[in-house]
Amino acid sequence: MKKICMGSIMFLFLSLSSVVTASSTLTFTTADDQNHHRAKAMNAVLTECFNRMGMTLEIIPMPSKRSLINADSGIEDGNFLRTDGISLAYPNLVKVPEPLTVNRIVAFSKNEKIQVQGWKSLLNYHVAYVNGWRNCERELKHSKAKTIVKNETLLFTLLENNRADVGIFGQSTGTEVLNTLGYTDIKALEPPIVTSDLFLYVHKKHSGLIPGIDKALKSMKRDGTYHNLVSLHYLDRSEGRKIK
Repeated sequence: MKKICMGSIMFLFLSLSSVVTASSTLTFTTADDQNHHRAKAMNAVLTECFNRMGMTLEIIPMPSKRSLINADSGIEDGNFLRTDGISLAYPNLVKVPEPLTVNRIVAFSKNEKIQVQGWKSLLNYHVAYVNGWRNCERELKHSKAKTIVKNETLLFTLLENNRADVGIFGQSTGTEVLNTLGYTDIKALEPPIVTSDLFLYVHKKHSGLIPGIDKALKSMKRDGTYHNLVSLHYLDRSEGRKIK
């Protein structure tokens, strides 16, 4: 009888836990400037995604590296928008397979004669990038010189003041920052260094939610909700084109 009672109590506890989880609020970190169109669009996409799952979402912007550290340590519940492979450096973060959007990572510079042919073509220059950008840390560790900054405003101010040859950032959001700052001499060099999908990562304690998140995102793309939210917030179509 004691075993039956204990089993019943455990079943009830697990059932109640599932109910709490399904109706809880998750907190995600992001390094995106919340004034930019992409940030507004992706916030809306994720809010709707979790709304479909019966959950609410709180989004906290913070510096790039700290946003990863907080999410990996479990202080917050996840982090976005990130490229594939973040889990290698932050093993507690698990990727949701369905991409959120596409990012064209480009070299920004005043020198339009610089020819970009992948990461290696930039190793002979003084490069600058935002702290926490894992792809830059990996690909540019042998560059002639590098400066790591806290955010994108400092990145482009560095270029404007001729303190670096090249700055690495996403084309759409980078162009938006330049327009805001009024820096007209800095250009995005073509072609992009790399075009990559960007994902949501959740802390491993929430890995059980990943199938539901993945399903909700795919459903939003099929029924047109994703496209409508992206269009509403003026996301550059080049970043959403490949997400089906």
